[in-house]
Amino acid sequence: MNNTQMLADLEAIKKANSSVTLPEDVGRAYMQDVVAQGTTLAKLFSYPAKSPIGQMDMLGIKKRNLKEHRGLDTEPTGSNLTEERSVPFALKPVYTDTWLKNSDVYYTALSRGQDIETTISSMIQQQFGADLQDLAFNGDEDSADEFEKLQDGFLKLARENANTIKHDVTGVVKVADLQKVPVKVAREQLRAGRFVWIMGAGTHAALQAEVMERETAKGDAVLIDGELAKLHGYSIELVDHIEEDVVLFTPLDNLAVVTGFDVQYDRTSSGDRAVAKQGTYHFVLSSVDFVIRTPKALVYIGADAVTP
Repeated sequence: MNNTQMLADLEAIKKANSSVTLPEDVGRAYMQDVVAQGTTLAKLFSYPAKSPIGQMDMLGIKKRNLKEHRGLDTEPTGSNLTEERSVPFALKPVYTDTWLKNSDVYYTALSRGQDIETTISSMIQQQFGADLQDLAFNGDEDSADEFEKLQDGFLKLARENANTIKHDVTGVVKVADLQKVPVKVAREQLRAGRFVWIMGAGTHAALQAEVMERETAKGDAVLIDGELAKLHGYSIELVDHIEEDVVLFTPLDNLAVVTGFDVQYDRTSSGDRAVAKQGTYHFVLSSVDFVIRTPKALVYIGADAVTP
């Protein structure tokens, strides 16, 4: 993309206001790109919804359903796998809006070698993805914080679901606290996926310091280049901006991000504010939900872990 064309595209965007609802397939793809922007969000189970409410498969080993065919003596005794192994979801509308300074868009596009439209789209999706990951873990509809109250996230869902496993600790989480966790999970659930410890950077730093301060190394922790990589044989997933001193033990696939198919995009560069800011205003509306696919395959570890 040459400089002359980029400047021409930027001028065209500054003069054009637009409001568009993306076609459903394009909208689903757009939201999947948003999810891909989150460092941990991209590793979770992503479900592009086709309706505002619905069901998705639970995580787990399918029940044995294979039988011998006995010709005319065969009885059709099959169960409804959809009803037997599904979990509901309900999308909730959310939006992101931002002012993009014209010069920032230009120089970002120049540094990336992208056209102006692609740069604008990626800048919006990056912010949307970062916010979505924050909400996915920290959301709490009972919170006084305007952002967190948008939607219940995985920590709140795990803490309050009667079927998740709770592991209470006193004070901060210690290495010894985690030793007792895997055996609390039923064996059939342990076979359902690759379990990991999900935690914040502060919790990880405290556990790492505890391991490194030991006088004698033990086999319950793995340090790679001085960084704590595994505890009790299970890998660690660090999440940006997650509540500290709380750990989830579950497969990443057990945490589902349900994204909508309804994406509305509005852009304006008219009015006194746009002139004063020397930028364009962008508004993206869609919908999301966060679901624990199989609560029995998740352990919530923290001082507030109380079994209902």
